[in-house]
Amino acid sequence: MSAAQELEIAVTELVLSINQAALSASERGLNILRNTAMEVLSHDGTGRVYGRHVASAPGQPPAPDKGNLRRNWSQRKLAVPNGSGRGIRITLEIKSKMFYYQFLEHGTRKMARRPMKEPIENKARPPIAALFAGI
Repeated sequence: MSAAQELEIAVTELVLSINQAALSASERGLNILRNTAMEVLSHDGTGRVYGRHVASAPGQPPAPDKGNLRRNWSQRKLAVPNGSGRGIRITLEIKSKMFYYQFLEHGTRKMARRPMKEPIENKARPPIAALFAGI
């Protein structure tokens, strides 16, 4: 076996090892993302009071009422080949299954936005980046 072949085998094994570590980190990253969503959506509202419920103020993440928004999330990890090498590109995603998510996130003609996507991303990004920094 030539030195070039040995080098190619060593590089291939290294890339596979890194890919496996990245996939493992991505599972932990999904958990961080979901837990962060639960945390962001668990703060009491600071807006108007409706009976027992205190609504969120405009521009703040939605305040919990019955907990449906917090409980109903799907998560997805997408790993695809990246470039000409043997590396992979990993995308982590959580998405609310509640139909009214988009109305809260973007607002309506009669209701100001209650954004949650940006606060979740901003809070989850540093610990997720730290997971991948060590790979």
